[in-house]
Formats: sequence, structure tokens, C-alpha cells
Amino acid sequence: MVNGEHSLVEKLKQQRDRFIAFAFAGADLLIEMDDADVITYSAGAGEALYGIADSDLLGKPLADFVAIRDRKKFTESIQRLHNTGRLDHTPLTMVGTSGAMSRMRMAGIKLPQFPKGYHLVLSRLSPLAETEGENSTAPTDPRIRFVEMVQQRLNEANRMGEEYSLTLFDLSASNFGACEPATLQSFFSTVHHILEECSVRQSSAAALHGRAFGIVHDNNFSAADVQQKVAETIRQFGGKIKDAKLKIHTATLEMDDKSLSEDDIGKALTFIINGFAKDGVNFKIKSLAEGAKVAVEDNLVRVRNFRKMIKGDRLIFLYQPMVNIHTGGILAYEAFGRISHDKGYFNPAQIIPFATDMGVIGEFDLIAVKKALATMKAATDISSLASIAVNVSGTSLGNPAFYHALLKILELNKPMLSRLVLEITDAARIYNLDEARRLLARIKRLGVRLSLDDFGSGGSAFDILKILPVDFVKIDSSYILEAREKRGRSVLRALTSLTHDLGMTSIAECVEDSHMMAVLKDVGIDYAQGYFFAPPAIDAARRIKYFKDHLKTADENSAAE
Repeated sequence: MVNGEHSLVEKLKQQRDRFIAFAFAGADLLIEMDDADVITYSAGAGEALYGIADSDLLGKPLADFVAIRDRKKFTESIQRLHNTGRLDHTPLTMVGTSGAMSRMRMAGIKLPQFPKGYHLVLSRLSPLAETEGENSTAPTDPRIRFVEMVQQRLNEANRMGEEYSLTLFDLSASNFGACEPATLQSFFSTVHHILEECSVRQSSAAALHGRAFGIVHDNNFSAADVQQKVAETIRQFGGKIKDAKLKIHTATLEMDDKSLSEDDIGKALTFIINGFAKDGVNFKIKSLAEGAKVAVEDNLVRVRNFRKMIKGDRLIFLYQPMVNIHTGGILAYEAFGRISHDKGYFNPAQIIPFATDMGVIGEFDLIAVKKALATMKAATDISSLASIAVNVSGTSLGNPAFYHALLKILELNKPMLSRLVLEITDAARIYNLDEARRLLARIKRLGVRLSLDDFGSGGSAFDILKILPVDFVKIDSSYILEAREKRGRSVLRALTSLTHDLGMTSIAECVEDSHMMAVLKDVGIDYAQGYFFAPPAIDAARRIKYFKDHLKTADENSAAE
């Protein structure tokens, strides 16, 4: 080897050593991978994290150590690393050969000095870190993340033959009004730290909200031990948190889940944690099994009440127009279902997830369609010329009983069908697209027009657009908002062109200002819907109007800019 080559090799080794040192400054494990995504080098806390030595990792695909639920995310992340040369922090659940699970944060880089392969670093990620926003892809509600973590620990306990307990702590009854914010923050941080030290692998505690915490612990720390440590912390801060009048309420649940399905466990945990966070003083549930039973009883009551509300006169519609951006004419009014209560309404974020989870979304959709047809026939709340768009969930369309009930309703209202638009939401929930295409084609032959909602979002893939026989495509609001920038505008133009090539009419939602109207005209969108024209309103469809003045204002503002 000549001196120049030797010098280059030494420099590369130095750079590699520097990278390893840099990686370990903020990571627990460094892994070197080949282009086939197989581990070729490992150093760090692999044995502690996975239960196997670093040398035992060699020659194995890293995907083997990723929890099944995260395999797709892992594959997409590695593909992104191959394409861009870099991977920012991505949360994953890793599984060791013993079944132990660890929540990890993975990052990676492809160094030009090493054309074959790439490097990854892994760091343990506590549940609290995720609740504080380090994981941008996780759900925003910390209680949802805590439920997911508890389920992971349950799976782990079952695999390893361990017995875990769940203990919940609530300090909401305390009076912290006179406390210094900095001292209060230090107090709650200390409480969480104490709980985490007592938790399984010191990484199984989290804040449920500002003053409530949850911990999964094993026999090394009983519930009494944990409570004692928290009580000691409270006493230590007694002088610093003046006049706080600290009160602690706890509940410990046995984690015996052998009689419960995974779905039941998730529902029971959600019910238990939400119930405790809402009222820790009166919380009485002692086990997962009891929580599941109470959750079922509670849900039955809620379903009965929900059915009463939607079958009575409490289901109303707020209407919002879809406006032709060239003429100001109206294609249809979208009917937003609301359930009235007191002096306000339950919004869709409260209605739809509940109806879907409880299996009554089909009932809700059928009643909404029936009400829309009856409203058009009566012609008192809306104009006799107005067309109405009603949302129908992809979950409902996957149910044969729903389809037959829908078809019966439509056949009884044939004179109104030319004014009805069925807007398909959550299209990704349609498990059999070919069957849906056949059924929707039959509905179209009756004269009903079809629209695909939120196209371009995670649930509305291109194969859905290609297969379903829809007339209108409502492009997801994220593409509309991103079109303010040049790159986003190019993407929106491509989506619009695609819909036109397929013979469909394009609709932009969430349009709020004149600038966006100029963008929509530039890319060729046909219709727009949003607050720029009108908010959803109960009387919006009583009289057909044209929005020419809005278009004129938009053109004038665009010219001024």
C-alpha cells in the first residue's frame, strides 16, 4: 500500500471513530448495516436493551428486532435513509429474543466514505419524552400513548411470565395556587422521576395530564412502596410548596388479562385511565377485567343515548356551499351532521370516532341520508333546487347490511336522487374495493352522484381513485394549504390534472382567502369550499345564490398583490 492510500485509510478510520464517539454521546447503541439491511457491526448496550450480546446481532436483519406493528414504519424509514442519506429521529418499539420490549428512537446516516451500507443509532425513549412532543408522529393525547405503552408491557409480561401492576396517581385535588411556577415544575418533574425509577426497566411511567401519572411496576416495587416514595417526595417539597395542601389519590389495578382480547384490553385501559384522570377521588375499579366489564356497560348506555339522539330531532344539518370558482354557481351544499345539546352542538370529532368505535356508524349514515332526502322533499329548510352532499363512511360501505338498507332508502326516494351526492369518507376502510365499485355503480345508475372526500390523505390512495366510480374528488386540505408555496402548487396541479384525466370534477376544501383562490385558478381546480365563501350554517341552503361578488373581490385582491 502506497503512502497516499495508507494516509487515506487512516483518515477514514479516524472519521469513523469520531462518528462512533459522536453517536454514543446521545445514543445507547450503534449499528452498522449493509445494503441488504443486515447488521454487520454493533456496539453498545445491545445486551441490556435486547437481551442478547452485540456479537449475536451480527448477520441478522434489524427488522427481526422490530415489533410487528412498527415493521412498516421501519421499512419506510430505511427506504428514506437510502434515498436521502439521512434519517431523523424515528420512534420504534424493539423486541428482544426474550420478548422484552423497549421504546427506542432511531436515527441514521449514510456516510460518503462508506459507499456500501449505512449507520444507525438507537436510544431508549421514555413515555414522558413522547408526551413532551419529541415524537411528532405519535398521537397528541398523552393518555393514548400511555395506553399503548401499557399494552406493550402486558404483551411483554405474558411472554416472559412476569406479573405487572398498573398504579395511577392523582394530585388534582391539591391546591397549588400560591406555588411558584418554577418550584411546581421541579416538583412534578421529581414525582415523575421517582415513578420512573420504580417502573419496569425504569421506562414505564408517564404523565396522564399535568397532575396525574401512571406507572407499570413489577414485584420489585409494590404499590405501597411506590406510594411511599411519592409521599416522601411530597414531604420533601412541603416547605417549598407553601399552602399547597397536597392530596394524593391512587388506584392500583391487577393486570391479569388472560380472559380479555387485545381489543378489550385497549378499551378497558382507555376507560380506566380516562375515568381516573377525570375523577381520581371516586375511582373504584380494581382490575382490568372489572374495567372491561364497566367499560362495556358504560358503552351500552352511551350507544343507547346516541341512538335516541340521532333518531329524534336532535340530529340537524349545517350547510356549506361548493362554489364554481369561475362562475360563482353552486354545485351542492355539504350537509354537516350535528347533534344538538344544551345551546350548542356535538361536533364531528366527538360523533364520528365514537360511532365508528361502537359499530353504529352505519346507523348514523343511514339516518343522515334519510334525513337529507326528507329535507329535500319537504323543501322548507333548503331550496327546492339545492343539491345536498351527505357523508358516508367507508366503514359503512364495507357492510353488506348497510348497503342493502341504503339501496332500499334510495329506491323509495327516486325523484330526489338527482340532487343527492354521497360523499365517501375514510375510503381506506373499504376492505374490498372491487365489491365497492360494483355496489357504487349500481347506486350511480339510480341517479346519485358520488364524491371522494380527502383525496391525497393517508387514507385516500391513488388505487382508490382509480377503482371507485366517483364523479367528484375533494382534494385533502393539506395540499390546498401547502399550495401557497411553489413546490406545493406543483403537487396540487398534478393532482388536479389527474382527476381531470379520469373525467372527474375537482373540489378544493378549506379555502379561506383571496390568495388561495388565485392559486386554485392557476392550477385548474373546478370548485372551492370554505370560509372564504361561507361558514357552515343551518340556513345556508334556503335560497340559491351566486358568489360572483366573492370572485370579483378575489380577482381584485389578486391583481393588487
